[in-house]
Amino acid sequence: MATENKKGGSFNLKEFLIGVKAEMKKVVWPTRKELSSYTVVVFIAVIFVCALIWICDTIFARLLEIILR
Repeated sequence: MATENKKGGSFNLKEFLIGVKAEMKKVVWPTRKELSSYTVVVFIAVIFVCALIWICDTIFARLLEIILR
């Protein structure tokens, strides 16, 4: 079953892939140095969020332990 696009025609896989290829040529890819620095930033952010969740979990666990005694 073909789905209709905005123009009223059916979906054409070949045209879609040609469009994807054209759009991918417009993408500005990061350099190796930029990618490395972005990776470090993401890694630090993940560690920070994990630590924050761990701290909150520990606090709530202690509070629940105190309440349920």
